[in-house]
Amino acid sequence: MKFDIGDKVVHPQHGVGYVADLEEKRFEPNASRTYYVIVIPDTTLWVPVDLSTSGLRKLSVKSELDQCRQVLQSAPLTLKPDRGLLSSLAGHIKQGTIIAHCEVVRDLTAYGWRKSLYGPIADFQRTTLNVLCQEWAAVEGLSLAEASHEIGVLLKKGRAAQEH
Repeated sequence: MKFDIGDKVVHPQHGVGYVADLEEKRFEPNASRTYYVIVIPDTTLWVPVDLSTSGLRKLSVKSELDQCRQVLQSAPLTLKPDRGLLSSLAGHIKQGTIIAHCEVVRDLTAYGWRKSLYGPIADFQRTTLNVLCQEWAAVEGLSLAEASHEIGVLLKKGRAAQEH
């Protein structure tokens, strides 16, 4: 996906920001690449223009949130706690859609309701939820707290529906 300077974007680990510039950088000897300069509050990232697996994507549009609401309330996938779980979930997020992000948040949240999350899986769940809340707030024009509350309510509705 190509981005223009000024485009609002979502990075799967760092959240919502915008493309500030394109820069030629040399981080390795004899290897120069073009990078998107992504500005996220308190952070600047350089993402290679030619790296399609970065998970960087444009900010979603408001019409996508209706499907997100359905996903967050739907039955979660049962996650198996194995060595490949985190890389599998990260790969799913890098599909580059807010829907995939919602699926991961839903599934990890449900997993945490059955078994306490800790270590890297807990960190991943917090990061993923935080990024979703940032994007939700930006798209809906809400505060981060309001977006977090709405997402939490939707997840709880889904849990209640599964228990009945």
